[in-house]
Amino acid sequence: MTERPLAGFGIDGRRLRPGEVFIAITGARYDGHDFLDQAAHAGAALAIVERAPPDPPPGLALLAVDSTLTALHRLAVAHRARLRAAGCRVISVSGSNGKSTTRHLIHQVLSTCGLRGTQSPRSFNNHLGVPLTLLAARPEDDFVACEIGTNHPGEVAALGALAQPDIAVITNIGEEHLAFFGDLAGVAREEFALLDQLAPDALALLPAPPWLAIEPPSTHARIARFAPAPGLVAAALPGVHNQLNAAAAIAIARRFGIAEPRIRAALSTAQPLPGRSRLLFATDPTRPTLIDDSYNANPDSMRAALALLRTYPAPRLAVLGDMHELGARTATAHREIAALAATSAERCILIGPGFAATATPAPTPGVTYHPSWHPALSSRIAAGLSPTTTVLIKGSRAMALERVVEALSRRFGASPRLST
Repeated sequence: MTERPLAGFGIDGRRLRPGEVFIAITGARYDGHDFLDQAAHAGAALAIVERAPPDPPPGLALLAVDSTLTALHRLAVAHRARLRAAGCRVISVSGSNGKSTTRHLIHQVLSTCGLRGTQSPRSFNNHLGVPLTLLAARPEDDFVACEIGTNHPGEVAALGALAQPDIAVITNIGEEHLAFFGDLAGVAREEFALLDQLAPDALALLPAPPWLAIEPPSTHARIARFAPAPGLVAAALPGVHNQLNAAAAIAIARRFGIAEPRIRAALSTAQPLPGRSRLLFATDPTRPTLIDDSYNANPDSMRAALALLRTYPAPRLAVLGDMHELGARTATAHREIAALAATSAERCILIGPGFAATATPAPTPGVTYHPSWHPALSSRIAAGLSPTTTVLIKGSRAMALERVVEALSRRFGASPRLST
């Protein structure tokens, strides 16, 4: 039998490349073992399974293990050791908000300045995404930027143990997933658990006061601080929150010894990720400006987005969807954000039962509530828009408010993927 090198690892038969190892993960809504034929058709070199099918796909070698998830994690830990021995540094990015943008900016700056590295594809920041990110890095790389997320206690520590970061960025501590963490102190305990999982001689980068809501506990980790950098952010990345995200990328670039002019040049070309403070039509005087912040939301990121909206002249429209997983803070948080939105925009459209529950018998001028999404809302949102209007679109992931962005973009004659 002719030996061939493995091209990588994957868990999604739809995205598998020839020569990769397919790991048949069993999830809540799918079972990877149902896609062995698809993996074979894609050219998988090997499939790691918990149970062999009675009729294995021809040409697909199988490796049976007790747990494919455990196998994935063990492979990631072994590969992490290879990366360390080769000098490839693992950079982790965690925190309540801004993880994907910060990770993206780190990769943008380092790679533009001549370093070779990889990053988490999309928001690969959970128990599957983190090991896959590590396994995609090559020992000859200079770095891998790894996003670490959480929505239940203990996840950051577990993912940190896989990544063992050489440089760890905690973007902020805010009101995220309070249904599971209880309060801000619970969020802080979860996020700061990463400090106990760093590689030897690692560095943790934290925002300087007052940008960090809670200070870390006593730790043996080396800590350095970063602060917003107003003069170093691309025009396409608006808002103070993006200044803070950029400051983290700048601090890491400096740690890699990159000169300040090269950092400035790299940041000047940075573009936002879809759904994260992305400006559409901002330079077109014939169409309204859209602030596409539709990817996700919690109270802190809502405040940041509304602060950005307030920097634009009237007329302004805020299209906000519910914030999920806030537990006991749900009613209060939606009431606070609804009130802030009413003072930040001349017109507000608030969508979801969380916001609808804040409506009072005496309606607030310019504010309308919709308990759920329905397609006709797109027409209502577009009604009355003028070329001078600025529209903010933001909500939790489950609200899927990117469909508002898509509908408005179609209405004004452009694809949201191509607009600037």
